[in-house]
Amino acid sequence: MEKKIEDTSLLLKHLQEGDERAFRTLFEEFYASLCLFATRYLGDREEAADVVQETFLKYWNKHTDFDDYRKIKSFLYVVVRHACLNLLRDRELRSRIPEEWIEDSEQEFRNQVMEEEVHRIFNHAIDKLPLQMRMVINLSLDGLKNSEIAEKMNLSEGTVHAYKKEAYKKLRISLKDYYYLLPFLLFISR
Repeated sequence: MEKKIEDTSLLLKHLQEGDERAFRTLFEEFYASLCLFATRYLGDREEAADVVQETFLKYWNKHTDFDDYRKIKSFLYVVVRHACLNLLRDRELRSRIPEEWIEDSEQEFRNQVMEEEVHRIFNHAIDKLPLQMRMVINLSLDGLKNSEIAEKMNLSEGTVHAYKKEAYKKLRISLKDYYYLLPFLLFISR
């Protein structure tokens, strides 16, 4: 298995050079969040996935133009948003689009991007947990109680409790640099 490129400045350099492995890293980093973002507009996961894939192709065709990793993220979100709004307009569903989306409310857009970023960061931290802990946390986030998780995973409730406690400790350490996102993390983990 190939090692992912994690350092953003190194990743940016490889992206500008047209490195496919770097592109794959970028794709894996943002694909799920962008699909969720697009699904909110379109209400259709398959259509959202198509929009996101087309967006990555548009990025790839311009990859040499980007000299800042943040500009890449902005580009991806803005292109997905515009593509979704164009699809909705083309389907003549304009009357069903919330008014603030039609008026291009920048604050709403920023809030949505922030929420998707929080999801991405939080899920990335969960993905780094050991398998059993990750499964316990994901089931917990799905709303299952410790007893239900224990039954589903064939564990004792005490083991589930211990896994959750250790997972939360690891997540606090992993997310310590994102303390400013705490209100969002608390909101999405309910």
